[in-house]
Amino acid sequence: MTILIVVIAIVVLAVLALLAYRAIERRRAQQEERRRRLAAEASGHRQELEANALRARESADAAQEHATNAERHRERAELLRNEADRHEELATEEAEHAATAEERSERARAAAQRHDERAQEVEERLG
Repeated sequence: MTILIVVIAIVVLAVLALLAYRAIERRRAQQEERRRRLAAEASGHRQELEANALRARESADAAQEHATNAERHRERAELLRNEADRHEELATEEAEHAATAEERSERARAAAQRHDERAQEVEERLG
């Protein structure tokens, strides 16, 4: 009977060992599957990281180009403002010269009119 108990104990231990082995293997398989899923997820995040980094570099380059263009436009606008101011000053000076010339023209016309009237008077006296 002792042998039977020992055999049963060995069989029970063997069954328990087999169950424990299966549980350990199932646990290892689950951990391996979890590792594979996490590795795939990490890989996906790395790809997104690279894509976002590329977009960030492209956006930074575009921002720099726009900033350069904006500065160039500011400089051109300043140049055009200065040129417009210069032309405004020239226009004012020309308007003053025109007014002066117009006044001289009026005075010359009036003088010519007076001389015409005097010439007619003198011609009438001659005549």
